[in-house]
Amino acid sequence: MRNARGFTLIELMVVIVVIGILVMISLANYIAMQDRARIGQVRESMHVVQLTTEAFCTRNNGIYPASAAATTADGGANFATMLPGGQMPVNPFTSAPTALDWTNVLGTPPVTDAAGGISLNVAQSIAGGAYDQYDIVGENDVGVPLAQILRNY
Repeated sequence: MRNARGFTLIELMVVIVVIGILVMISLANYIAMQDRARIGQVRESMHVVQLTTEAFCTRNNGIYPASAAATTADGGANFATMLPGGQMPVNPFTSAPTALDWTNVLGTPPVTDAAGGISLNVAQSIAGGAYDQYDIVGENDVGVPLAQILRNY
């Protein structure tokens, strides 16, 4: 009689299938975690834009910038130079600086970046008055506006 030791082919195949299922579950969770982290970075960039907008307003007698080229009343600083490092944060989906879409219509989503874009929308509460309202809209990896919209109205 032979001394049978070791695993059968069926036992080895079952172990490989179980390991494969565990790897697939782990990989799906890892990819979802990466997407959540990228969306978190877009939200952080939105917050940077909000803080810069408020700093601009403080230096500009309470008026928000009407365009990217607008300068402050106290010395000619424009929005871009007031950003940390003098430029927009990196878009986590494209690894390029985030393109900031600028409109004068509240609630307008960004159109420049397909994923991870941000728009700064400024408006007047009184027609012809100062730009005294804004909102900031960001997009996720498939171009859908995020539920979080930063605003001052």
